[in-house]
Amino acid sequence: MGPPNRLRRPIVTALLAVVVGTFGCVEAPAGRGTGGEAAAPRRTATAPANGFGDAIAWRNLDEGLAEAASEHRPLMLVVHASWCPKCKELKPAFGERELVELSERFVMVNVDQDAVPKSLEFAPDGSYVPRVLFVDPASGHADVELRNDRRTRTVYYYGPRDDLVGTMKKALSRHGQTHS
Repeated sequence: MGPPNRLRRPIVTALLAVVVGTFGCVEAPAGRGTGGEAAAPRRTATAPANGFGDAIAWRNLDEGLAEAASEHRPLMLVVHASWCPKCKELKPAFGERELVELSERFVMVNVDQDAVPKSLEFAPDGSYVPRVLFVDPASGHADVELRNDRRTRTVYYYGPRDDLVGTMKKALSRHGQTHS
C-alpha cells in the first residue's frame, strides 16, 4: 500500500523539485525557438576575439573575405594593434548587445595590423589604428561611403562614443541585408 491520496501530490512535487534542483531545467532542443520554428544556427568564431567581444563570430582576414564573397554578406573589418591605447578603449563597444546582435548579419574580422600586414591593403586614408571599415562583399574593397560621419580626417577611426552601430545599420542597408 502506498501513501494516502492526499500525500501523493506533495511527495511527487518534492521529488520533482529534487530532480530539477539536481539536474537543472530541461531546455528546448538546440536550434528551436519557443514557437517550435527552426532557428538559424548561431555562428561560431574561428579566429580569436583579441578582446573585441567573445560573443562575436570572428574570422581571420582571408577566411572572412572568402566568406563575405560566398555568402554575399558585408564584412566588418576592425584593424587594431596590441600596443594601441585607443584600440583598448574601443574594445568594450563590441560587448554591447545591439552590436553583438547586428554582428550576426556580417562577416566579422579583427586583425592586428602588426601581425597581419595584408590589413594595410585596407587603409584608404592611412594606417592609423583603430580603424573600422566595411567591405563590399561583391568587390572585396572597402566601401568608402561607410565611414565615421563625425570625422573629417581619419574617417575610419571609431572611438567608444562614436556611432558604430549606426554605421553597421547603414552597411546592411547598402548591401541588401536589411532583414536577418
